[in-house]
Amino acid sequence: MTLHREASPAGVPTLHGADPDGRRADGSRRFIELRRLAVLARSSLERGRRPWLGVALGATSVAVYLLLPNPIIGRTLWHLGAVFASLPLTTELWRLPMSLFLPTPYLPVWGAALQLVVVIGLSELVLGRWLTIAVATFGHVAATLTARVMIDFVHGGLLGLSPELAHVLDTGPSAAATAVGAYLLLVLGMRRCASLLCVGLLIAALVTPGVDGLEHLVALACGLLAGRFLPMHYRWHRPHELGASGSFGPILITTPHPSERAQG
Repeated sequence: MTLHREASPAGVPTLHGADPDGRRADGSRRFIELRRLAVLARSSLERGRRPWLGVALGATSVAVYLLLPNPIIGRTLWHLGAVFASLPLTTELWRLPMSLFLPTPYLPVWGAALQLVVVIGLSELVLGRWLTIAVATFGHVAATLTARVMIDFVHGGLLGLSPELAHVLDTGPSAAATAVGAYLLLVLGMRRCASLLCVGLLIAALVTPGVDGLEHLVALACGLLAGRFLPMHYRWHRPHELGASGSFGPILITTPHPSERAQG
């Protein structure tokens, strides 16, 4: 293609076919989903919502980590939250809440706290506190119990499961954060980010097989399943709908209950 010189409105020659503004627009479109999420979070903050749940969970994980070296408190915390697939089912169930805050061998404490503050906090801002708690609990419990069953009955294969994994420590917030993150991306229509999350977790599970990879995939499925049965309709204002300012803002509308639809 032949490039021709043209005069810009300011009299500065430019190359016809070289479109820096177009390249900027393309780059902006690549991050449009993240920009919309940022706008939605800012709008929630302006309406008075605060991510206190995410902050509290992140601070608790750091506090637990700092208390673990204490010989008395640390022993008690491990007794309350250390989860293994080899434990009796009832013991594993009542230890599950505390296991969210105990460190995992594959994730530093700052990474665990960051997961909770960012993922749980964003979901709390955008979707609400109780819905976030419900999805996080669903993912955390389902992932742990599914791993327990599969370790007992499925050996070998791509995920590298073996009976020895029943004695591996199974703690940390990754399953809860994965379920909430998948749900958040799905209901907000962030398909590119959701696809990247799915591909990344699948590759990680295949490259480093074990309990963590399996639980992340199960938590991902839980988040996607929750998005299917707890949908939220989401759309954006067009700029011309809001006047000459050119700004745009989000509207988040929950799906009405079937009885409400019938009444309407």
